[in-house]
Amino acid sequence: MTQTKLFYLLLMIALCIGNSNLFAQNQSGQDTAAVKSLKDASAFRKIYPGDQLEISVYGHDELPKSVTVEQDGTIKYPFMKGIKVDGLTVEQLTNILSARLSQYIGARAEVVVGFLKEETIEVIVLGQVGSPGSRKIPKNHTLQGAIAAAGGATSRSDLDKTRLIRIDPSTGLREELIVEMVTIIVETGDIKKLPPLREGDIIFVPSIYGAVFVNVLGAVQKPGNYELFPGANLIDVIFLAGGPRDDASIRNIKLIRRIGASQSEEIVDIEAVLKAKGGQLPFLLPGDIVLVPAKKFTIKTFFTYLGYATTILSAYFLYRILTSGKYRY
Repeated sequence: MTQTKLFYLLLMIALCIGNSNLFAQNQSGQDTAAVKSLKDASAFRKIYPGDQLEISVYGHDELPKSVTVEQDGTIKYPFMKGIKVDGLTVEQLTNILSARLSQYIGARAEVVVGFLKEETIEVIVLGQVGSPGSRKIPKNHTLQGAIAAAGGATSRSDLDKTRLIRIDPSTGLREELIVEMVTIIVETGDIKKLPPLREGDIIFVPSIYGAVFVNVLGAVQKPGNYELFPGANLIDVIFLAGGPRDDASIRNIKLIRRIGASQSEEIVDIEAVLKAKGGQLPFLLPGDIVLVPAKKFTIKTFFTYLGYATTILSAYFLYRILTSGKYRY
């Protein structure tokens, strides 16, 4: 073999080795980035009821190695009785466990918390939620968890008429359930009574039937329609409209409410209600009309109208002068 051929052979071998090292470095970098991404996702992923957690405490094998988050958001673990962990991140729970287990260990506890591999299902959440669409959630999540995963219910949602649409696996037929979520949770306090979810379920959260606005008219800064938020009372909606004007009569506010085909009217004296011990302002309902009347006559309104009249008369006399021909440029 000539020296020239030997040189080219050695050069090719060197290039191959260099490329293989470069590939290994790139692959290693990609693997590291992928692991980091998974760790970041796990760090920000919040804990929910039904999640299974793996807990390791350095030097203390007698402590439980895994726990399941109960439906009330707690875990059965030493020094954690009654403490809710749902909604926390793994990092937050790690800090809490470390602080509380230090009472048992007598020194700073070295704790590592992670998620055990969990089985998920895919459901579709539509309607009045923050982020409608397909969501992967833990298999044991209820309707409440699915709606929370979709950004939560909006102020226009009617949770008591939530529809759960699914295919019955035994018959292949479509079935639809109406779930009174608020009634179930408020009356029983037990979210376990909500139906468990299955793969492919469709959850539809409807909007409140009819208007979700109130109409504020009269002596307010910005009359118009305003979106009604839950628990809003008469003063709340008046200040949504910018508050009363100086000439507003807050002792004779008219609240008009439609009830079916008829309507009712109520005169509310805000000043008297606020002064009364235990007085309560009426809460507003969708479709209500609030009319804030102006005071019939005050010194201020007199001078206001006088100013209007003076301006109109001045404009009139200027017009007469300009059209009489007596004034020339």
